[in-house]
Amino acid sequence: MISFLFLKRNYWLTIFTGLFLLTVSCSQQTTTRSEAWKQQKITSMYDEYVNNFPEVTGITVEEFRQLKQQNKTIIVDVRSPEERVVSIIPGAISQAEFEQNIDRYKNYPIVAYCTIGYRSGKYAQKLLKQGLSIFNLEGSLLAWSHIDGELVNSSGETKQIHVYGKQWRLTADDYQSTW
Repeated sequence: MISFLFLKRNYWLTIFTGLFLLTVSCSQQTTTRSEAWKQQKITSMYDEYVNNFPEVTGITVEEFRQLKQQNKTIIVDVRSPEERVVSIIPGAISQAEFEQNIDRYKNYPIVAYCTIGYRSGKYAQKLLKQGLSIFNLEGSLLAWSHIDGELVNSSGETKQIHVYGKQWRLTADDYQSTW
């Protein structure tokens, strides 16, 4: 009888342990899929937006990171002041500041960004028509978060991004989306 109870207890312990491990394994796969899904969604949304400004040259977040480290790059954040107060890429200037000093900046690589690349793409299109050379950051801040890109606000380094609206809540899991 004692042997039977011991086996029964081990049986349930084995079942419980197996279910626990399965749950942990599935939750890790869900997180991985979630990150991959978000990155795919950012890419597909951006690819649709590009049709509105096909003449604008895009730059990937990886290429941008290298360019930023190698050169004096002018980084233009075209988002609203309310969005910019949450976070910016270090060294970024506002669209207004860029336009006030355009002659000072025009001889440097210029990269525009927003939440996902639509508004910055339209802005780059406008500047191209004025004869300026400018890149659009593909996937912009959303893609930047997925390579753990640095962001700052008035308090220092941050992991918060104003994503403009709920449908753009596609930041990497360790970043916080606000709108």
